Amino acid sequence: MRDLRAFAFGAIAIGVLAYAGMAALAVATLAAGRSLAVGLGPLVFVAVEREASAGVMTFGSGLAAVAIVGGLANVASARLIRRRAGRRSDGVE
Repeated sequence: MRDLRAFAFGAIAIGVLAYAGMAALAVATLAAGRSLAVGLGPLVFVAVEREASAGVMTFGSGLAAVAIVGGLANVASARLIRRRAGRRSDGVE
């Protein structure tokens, strides 16, 4: 249960931060009147297309992948902290 909670908190936190960062980048790109595509291999994080009268922002599956990796990293760090802390002398977890 602790691992699931650590995964959920990490995934949500990293997902929100990644989304906010990509949204800010997309808005800045649209304000500059340019087009942009940010991705890693087949994973697209954000794509911004600027046309004559409108702009289109697309958030891809890369944001979900970043959130999953963030959750897994949070689980790993929680396990490491728990293992290094050891058992408390009062028996409280």
